[in-house]
Amino acid sequence: MKKQAVIIGVTIVIVVVFVLLAFSLIEWDSTKEEGDESYAMDVTMNPFLWRIEGDKPSYLFGSMHLADERILTLPDVVIEAIDEVDVVYTEVKLDAELQAISAELSMLPTGQTLDDLLPQDVISRLDSYLSTKGLTSSVFAQYKIWVTAANLALLDEIENLLKNLPLDQYIWNSAIFKGKNTGELETVEEQINIFDSFSLEEQIDMLNDTLDELEEYASRGESIIDVMIDAYIEGDLAVLQDFMLSDFNESNPIDIKFKTLLLNNRNYNMTQRISQLISNNPDIQYFFTIGAGHYYGENGLITLLENEGFTITRVQFNECNSCDPGEQMINQRCYEPYVVK
Repeated sequence: MKKQAVIIGVTIVIVVVFVLLAFSLIEWDSTKEEGDESYAMDVTMNPFLWRIEGDKPSYLFGSMHLADERILTLPDVVIEAIDEVDVVYTEVKLDAELQAISAELSMLPTGQTLDDLLPQDVISRLDSYLSTKGLTSSVFAQYKIWVTAANLALLDEIENLLKNLPLDQYIWNSAIFKGKNTGELETVEEQINIFDSFSLEEQIDMLNDTLDELEEYASRGESIIDVMIDAYIEGDLAVLQDFMLSDFNESNPIDIKFKTLLLNNRNYNMTQRISQLISNNPDIQYFFTIGAGHYYGENGLITLLENEGFTITRVQFNECNSCDPGEQMINQRCYEPYVVK
């Protein structure tokens, strides 16, 4: 199982923590370059957008918790769905309080450091990997082991995450800008408590597994983030899930625990909360923004919601001959360019 891919694909809090950490790593000129269309032909051609049918339909959107402009250039069908609804939900509330809570819950107890917890061989291995990024393990000294493991792949995304908003945050901010109500399907504490439930030994194994993954990709001159974005842009849930769960070992207790806690249990809980919101508020339309890794398979949100009696339809992205003002056409489809709000 590619734990880095699973974490980034399903857990927004990790990216929030990394953004806080990133400001201590480098200074970045946040001035956006105008007219850069280097990704113009690589934007999402088949968005992970579904309609929950009904007299007042709601929507499910599969996000990627990253800030690459290839995924931030949103198809007009996504924008239209946000415009149509009354309330926009994300996994957690992406408000000002989020960063403070995330930072507090991600830190080791006062007086304890990463060096106190990790075996020397793991510290040496971590330092060896970080040296390729011009860093040392001291940058993670105050953070829990799982935070360190979860953030390693994001080191290559520092520039994007400091100049752009992650997709979920962009949608949340857009909803606020448009005067929509907002809400959360989970709490920050719920997401972080999942990782805290892993024992010290399990967290060390998680860190070693992460280093295995990243070293393997580096040896091929590849980035796990770029491969993941390519799978997301393709818009095929099976392709994305195959990538995220490749190397899943059914005899490995940590792999089983990882999949159960980060995917299956959360999918069930979010299904119940979505079902209750729609059933109890039939006149309200919702837009649910949830990591794309949560939707596939018999334990995914689509199947679970259908089991609850809902009819779910994938929204089609039709070709067109013209776009509304402010949109851009790419391969005869319309997109709203990424603009920080």
